[in-house]
Amino acid sequence: MKSWAQLVADTVRMGGVLVFIKDQAPQDFQQWLEPLSQSFAMKIPFTVRNKSDFANGRYQTGVHDLIFFFEGQEAVLAELDALVQGQRVWIAPGNTSPATVDYLWTTEDVSAWVAFWSSLVPQFDSLIENWSSPEMDHAPCLFLDRDDVVVKNVPYNKDPHQVELIPEVVELIHRAHAEGYWVALVTNQSGIGRGRISWQEYKQVHQRMLKLLANEGAWIDECVWSSYIENESVPEGRLLAGLRKPRAGMFQMVKDKLKIDMKNSIMVGDSATDLMAAYSAGIGSCYLFRSEKLDKERETLEKFRAENSKFSYQAISAAADISFGRL
Repeated sequence: MKSWAQLVADTVRMGGVLVFIKDQAPQDFQQWLEPLSQSFAMKIPFTVRNKSDFANGRYQTGVHDLIFFFEGQEAVLAELDALVQGQRVWIAPGNTSPATVDYLWTTEDVSAWVAFWSSLVPQFDSLIENWSSPEMDHAPCLFLDRDDVVVKNVPYNKDPHQVELIPEVVELIHRAHAEGYWVALVTNQSGIGRGRISWQEYKQVHQRMLKLLANEGAWIDECVWSSYIENESVPEGRLLAGLRKPRAGMFQMVKDKLKIDMKNSIMVGDSATDLMAAYSAGIGSCYLFRSEKLDKERETLEKFRAENSKFSYQAISAAADISFGRL
């Protein structure tokens, strides 16, 4: 039972949800759900869905979720095989489960299930608190804005032939990788949200940038962009406001995926919002590229620093001025 307790705790600790499916569920299905709703209240998130929710795109599972299937739901599992992410649990009285299932819960009836959840109640909080993942190497990251940092700025660029790398960015990326850093791109792209650039056009420009870097033996490990722009009418401009700098959403996405050591990470941008977002995300070092708008950006940053005494940054003229700490 201890391994099952830790599996549930790890699922919750990493933001996962326990997912049950109604279709072809056993007659005593509600009894299987009662321990979760009664013993744990809001501590363990769980949801009950129909298979049509997955097929129609109304609900999606995440990689950290636990999806439970009962014996008798073989057809449901087959239908959803390509539609669900996460770890699959098979509940059956026997000791066999489909090849596409990750974990087996063997029990004759619901009583053992209820007993497990009852035994988990007193130890659950300590399991969450003591959670750790020592095998993960938490490395720092070099975060880069795109326009006027990686490529020369062409407002609302939709032409891949106009993509031109900033001269020193290749060497900067090489230095970061040599020092053991991840490299990530975090860029506001309101042109998509404003409807001035189509998704296809943005993709072509983005892929041209990556090709030019690849030609120089350089690469970016993760790329995140925000199309949100307030009060715009197109869908891309209305969604996911938390990603747009100066909010920290894009940094948090990279952190969650690559397990970033944020304190020892670096942000390089040409705008105040780049550095403000980085500070909010816990980035330790912020660099502002000097540009024609430097005075305006510094004025904004000084006002920000007046309200955030721990915030600091360095204005630089060249990528060579950026300091890396060897791991």
